[in-house]
Formats: sequence, C-alpha cells, structure tokens
Amino acid sequence: MKLFLLLSWPYLRRHLFRWILTVAGIVLGVAVFVAMHIANQSVHEAFADTVDRIAGSTQLQVSSGEFGFDESVLEKVQAVSEVGVAVPIIESTVETGLKDQGSLLILGVDMTGDRSLRQYEMEGSDDVNAIDDPLVFLAQPDSLLVTKEFAQRNGYHVNSRIPLYTIDGEKQFTIRGIMNSAGLTRAFGGNLAVMDIYATQVVLGRGRRFDRIDIRVRDGVTIAECQHAIQSALGPGFEVEPPSSRSQHFEALMRSYSMATTISSLFALIVGMFIIYNSFEIAVTQRRSEIGILRALGATQAQVRRVFLLESSIAGLIGSLIGAGLGVALAFGVAGSMGQLMEQTVGVAQRIERIAVDPALLVLAVLAGIGTSIVAAWIPARNAAAVDAVRALQKGKYQFISAGENRRRRIIGTVLFAVSLGTLFFASWKPAFYLGYVLMIVAALLFAPTMTSLLSRALRPILRRILPAEGTLAADSLIQTPRRTSATVAALMLSLAMVMGFGGITDAIHNSLSEWMDTALNPDFFVSPSANLTARSSTFPADIGPLIESVPGVDMVQLVRNARVIIDGTPIMLMSVETEKLRQKVRRVPVAGNIDEMYSAAAQGKGLIVSDSFQSLQKAHLGDMVRIPTPSGILSLPISGVVRDYSDMQGSIFIDRGIYKKWWGDNTVNIARVYAKKGINVPEVRQRVQHALDGRKRLLVLSNDEVRAYVFRLTDQWFSMTYNQIVVAVLVAVLGIVNTLTVSITDRRRELGVMQAVGGMRNQIRRTIWLEAISIGVIGLILGVALGAINIYYNLGMVRRDLGGLDLDYTFPSTIVLWLVPVILGAAFVASLGPAESAVRANLVEALEYE
Repeated sequence: MKLFLLLSWPYLRRHLFRWILTVAGIVLGVAVFVAMHIANQSVHEAFADTVDRIAGSTQLQVSSGEFGFDESVLEKVQAVSEVGVAVPIIESTVETGLKDQGSLLILGVDMTGDRSLRQYEMEGSDDVNAIDDPLVFLAQPDSLLVTKEFAQRNGYHVNSRIPLYTIDGEKQFTIRGIMNSAGLTRAFGGNLAVMDIYATQVVLGRGRRFDRIDIRVRDGVTIAECQHAIQSALGPGFEVEPPSSRSQHFEALMRSYSMATTISSLFALIVGMFIIYNSFEIAVTQRRSEIGILRALGATQAQVRRVFLLESSIAGLIGSLIGAGLGVALAFGVAGSMGQLMEQTVGVAQRIERIAVDPALLVLAVLAGIGTSIVAAWIPARNAAAVDAVRALQKGKYQFISAGENRRRRIIGTVLFAVSLGTLFFASWKPAFYLGYVLMIVAALLFAPTMTSLLSRALRPILRRILPAEGTLAADSLIQTPRRTSATVAALMLSLAMVMGFGGITDAIHNSLSEWMDTALNPDFFVSPSANLTARSSTFPADIGPLIESVPGVDMVQLVRNARVIIDGTPIMLMSVETEKLRQKVRRVPVAGNIDEMYSAAAQGKGLIVSDSFQSLQKAHLGDMVRIPTPSGILSLPISGVVRDYSDMQGSIFIDRGIYKKWWGDNTVNIARVYAKKGINVPEVRQRVQHALDGRKRLLVLSNDEVRAYVFRLTDQWFSMTYNQIVVAVLVAVLGIVNTLTVSITDRRRELGVMQAVGGMRNQIRRTIWLEAISIGVIGLILGVALGAINIYYNLGMVRRDLGGLDLDYTFPSTIVLWLVPVILGAAFVASLGPAESAVRANLVEALEYE
C-alpha cells in the first residue's frame, strides 16, 4: 500500500481521465455480460411463470406437439381410472387491435370442468370460483373473461366490447367478467383472456381439435402411476408430462439464442480486457523512470508487480460494481427486445413484465470483471517488475524488443497457430475446437509486435513521399517504440477481428437466405392468416386451395401445414407439403441424396426430407430412420434427402401432406404458396385472389418481396450486434491511440522542442502526430482484417456446432471492411487532435530541459 500511495496514487490523480476510460472498459464488459444474461434468464422465467400460473393445480398434461389432436382423445383420457380431472385446453395468442397492447393470450377452457383446476376469482364476488352465470357465458360465443390489470389499462368494465382479429376477420367480443389479481391473471403480464374452448376453436379455425388436456390425478394415486396409465391408454404418439416439461422444450428452442448471447457477452469482456491491457501497458511505459528509481532504491520485483495488480484490482472492483448496476438497468430493454425477437423467429409469444435479477449472477459478474482486469494487467505488471533500473532511466531503451524476445514470440506463435489450424479442420471434440480458437488469438498477439514493426517500416517510404519531414518523423516514432505501438495495435486488431467475424457470419447468412428464398421460397405470393409467418395458432380449411386455383391467372397453389413436434426432447419443425407440386416448382439440390429419388420417396410416403441443421444437430445421416410421434402412433420414415433450409434453428422435417392427413387426422392449412401463370401481371392476380377471399376468412395475401423483407428484417434485428461491435471497435481505437500518442509526446518532448526551436512550424508538429495516429489505424486495420479473415472460419465452426447446426459458406464481409476503413481512420484522426494540440502548446523551455 505504501508503494501504491507513492507510485500509483499521484499518477492516477494526474491522469484521472485516462483512468476513467480504463474503468469504462470494465464497465462496458460487465454491463453487457450482466444485461445479456439477465435478459436471457428473464425470458426463460417469464415463459416458465406463464406456464406455471396457467397450469393452476394441473399435475400432468397430455400433448402431441403443436398440431394438437382430435376431441376423441379426451374421452380416452377421462376413461382412465387413475385420472381425477381431465379438461381440454387451447392456448394461443390473438392480436387485439388495441393500440400499444400487442397480443392477448387466449386460454380456451371448458368452463364446466376447468374450475376444479384453476381459480377464477371474479371482481365483486365472494365465491372464488363464482362466475355470475356459467351457462350464459357458454351459450354466447363472444364471451370473454379478462384480467383486472388488462381492464384497468384499457378502461374496460363488464359488458365492454373488445376487438380481436380472428380467422373470420375483426370481431367484437364482450367482457362478461373481470378476474381479480391472482396467480392465473398475472400470466403473460396480465394480457390474458379466458374463452369457451369451443368458441376458441371457431375463432382460430381449429376444427374439432384441442391443444392439450390438463389433468389432476385421482386421490390416492401417485402422479407416476397416473402418467403410466395414460401413456398406456394413448400410446407412444402422445407426451404425458408435468407442466414444467413445456419450459424444458422452450429452453431447447432458446439454446441457440442463449449461446449467441453468451458469446456476445464474452466478447464484451474480452474487449474490456484489452482496453485495460492497453491502458496498463501504456502506464508501465510512461512510468518506467519511476519504476527504475524504485528498483534502484531496493523495491523488489514482487512489490512492483503487486502494485500494478492492486491498481487493476481496484479499477476492476469499481468498474464491475458500476457495470453490474448499469447491466441491470439495461436488462429490461434487452429482455423486451429478446422476447419480441423470440416471438417473431420461433413463434412463441413472450411478454416480459419484470427482469429476473439473480444475486449470484451479479456476484459472478463482479468477480469476472475483477478477474478480467487482473488478467489484463498481468503482462504489463510482469513487464514493470522486470524493468532494469539502468535501462529504465535511459530514454527509449525500454521500448525496444530484443532480437531474442522477438524470436521466442515468433516460434511460440507459429507453434500455437499450427495447433489452432489443426483443431479448426480436424477436431471434432468441441472443447478442442474452442481451445484452438483461444490459441489462435494468443498466436496473433504474439505476432503483433513483429508485424507492427514490419508494417511500420513498410509505411515509412509512403509517409515520406506524402510529407517528407513529418512522415519520416511519424514512421520513425513507430519503428523505434514497438512495445508502445504494438500494445495499441493488438487491442485494435482483436476488436476489428471480432467485428469481421460477426460481419462474415452476417453476410454468409444473408447470402444463404437469399439463395434459399430464390429456390425454396419462390412463389409469387403467400396466403396466411397472419403477417407474422412464424405464427401457427390460426389455420384455415383446405378448400381455400381450390378456390384460389380457380382465380384467373393462378397457375398452382401449394398447401402447407407446419408446426413443431417433440423428437427426443427437442422441438423440431415439421412441415407437411404437397410434394409433387413442390417438385414441379422447387428443384432443390440436396446436400445428401439424389433429387429425383428424394422427391419420389417423399411423395409416396416412403421417406422424408430433412434440413442440414437437423442432420447436424441430431447427428443423422441419409437412410437413418426418424421416429415422429403422432396422435396415431409413431411414424417411422427413412431420410431420403438432406437440403439446406432455414425455416427453423432447431432443424426441419418435410413430409408429404397425404401422410400428414393420415397420421394426424387434420386437413387444415396455415400457409398457401401461390404461383401465377407466366406472362400474367402478378399484382393483378394477387388483387383477384384478395377479392376472391374477401368475406370468407381473414387471410392476408403477402407478396414474395414482402416475405423476403420480413425474413431479412428479422435477420438484421438479430445480427444488429455486429454494428454495435463497430462502435466498440471505434472506442478501442480512440482510447488506445489517445494513450499511445500521449506517451509518445511525453517521450519526445525534447525532440519536439528541438524541432520548434530550429524553426519547425506548429502545423508540422500537428501533422506529424496526425500521421502517427493514422499510421496506427492503418496497421490495426491491416492486421485486424487479416485476423478477421481467419476468425470467420472459427465463427462458422461455432455456428455449425452450437448456433443451429447451419453449414454456411465462407463469405468475406467486404461491405464491413469498406465501412471500417473510413470509420477507424477517422477515429484515429479525431483521437490525435488532443495530443497534437498538447504537443504544439508545450512550454519550449521545459521541453528542452526534459530528460
């Protein structure tokens, strides 16, 4: 502590702004880490809370994926002697048509039996299960029960009318009762309404089907006994699980998104670490004379090292505490965005009303921030401890890197890089792959000083040609101080490499999506009950298909019914398609299999087609049998082909519509793909189809361009982090270059003073500093783009292994690079303005006395 007070405290007071920027690096990393993890956990808990509140006293639930099942299943369940209560349920979100209210979660129930599982405490009633007149409620299909919170938000009362967008268009529903605040009414943030289940079937176009059956076990029977009895009665095509299993399925859907947020938050910590590293490396350089004096007076290496580690610990503690608080503040907005994104991409509605703040996470974040700070400062602290007293007092000597040290760095870097490439191309074990990624970063850092020196020498003739005197001085300053320059370059290089990696993934997905939509999503327009193509709760009858085909100008209509089924505990998107029609219009080149055999087997019901992500995540191969649970039993079909498909992150399965109707007993549709005849004006045909559908069902006719824009909008929303990282890269550039130039000017005060004394103009000094800053930006860009080009390969491996199993083609993000060049060089120039003014306005006498 004495050394801290003697060495550190005066320095921190003199350079308070720089120390604040150092702390800001920790704040940034910890805040993003906390916000991402809290948001992720909040989305999970919001869904689990909704499931738990809606379940009431339900102990088991019968389901068969998102397709539902026929009403006759209810009688089979009720006939099981171990079942006490069994009531059918339909659960879906419906657009309200109310400003700023979003969706309303509709719970369709059989009110005559459901009150034994859920309490409906009505406002103004003493009986917790009382509804003024259940028979009136049932007899009027426009009846709704809404929560007190929803009614108060919108100024509703009993008998108020509320508009809902149903499959038959906008309909007015009557509020027959308002439920007091209780467990059930707080589900989905209070945006919940209860409706008669048979009215719900009509509203959503479900036919005579239920989503699930909620069960309470008979007294004296264990849950396990009842579960076994129901499973035996229904067969393997049904899931009989506790309500909590729905949360587990949701967690499986969130797996890829959770991994992406984890990687993003770790990136923020890494960037923060390099901001700290850069600041402490500069601090050691700037204070080497003080360190040399202390070493000459008897301070040990361990004491000097501990002083710098103490500085980093204090900075880490302060930054982590502020970052944790900021992360909590940001988490609510991030959670809301993530919930909306989940609803739009995977079709699971979310409403985040509160954030789940885990004290253990905050403690972990603070410890991670402190640990990151200490790790980042370790190398500078070790360098400070190793300072030789004699060399430290010689101007500029510390900045040289010996030939032996350079050689060791290159040898170690070469070995690590070779091992890293081996893990990239040959390692199937996931930990080995990620270890290789870390080794690649370490190797790049080891090569940074050598590459910085080589590029500085390469820039020297160019700078000299641009401005002979100023360019030569700027280049020589970089060449003669490799430690100082390489510290900034390394931080900038890594930050830009991360941006390049995410940019490469973004471009690869954009290109793959564009190719996929050109081949697979190629109809002229689509007919859907909702503008949100991931919503699958509303369906329409199949006879809409022939009606559309009868419209003049329509060439073909392909009917699609898609929803998720649970295969080995994972929700998988199942798509039933009219294979022969699909074959005529969509010639998809398979990743595995023969195109004609693939379509032929699927059309005959002798095979199915899977996406490449399903193949990767499920470790499946051509010819493997896939067991799909259906209400009629287990449907087992071999994989006849593998195609690239981006319909769902967890993978997709395509079966023929005839097989679907046979095994699911369902003839409904939720998407119709419409092709116009060649030579016919497509907008006119679309208008005719719209007129033909008017007055029948609420169906939207979406053009191909609208669907493409919708898909790309979701993609851009998800990958918006790439652009946020460009901002982070700019901050790293500004902070690093300001630090580097400040120390450079301090080291060269005498040199700059002599230049002014012999007639050097202030503008010449300014231009020298500007060129030095821009040169650092150029070197950082060159190394960052080079490392980023390699980093893209690793990011593609991460996507293939952990983010959806997508096998994407390598794409170099040229647009991102073109943006980075002016942004980083502009940031470098702005960062040099302050130090340049400081250099030209320094006292000439003091500058000549400096040493």
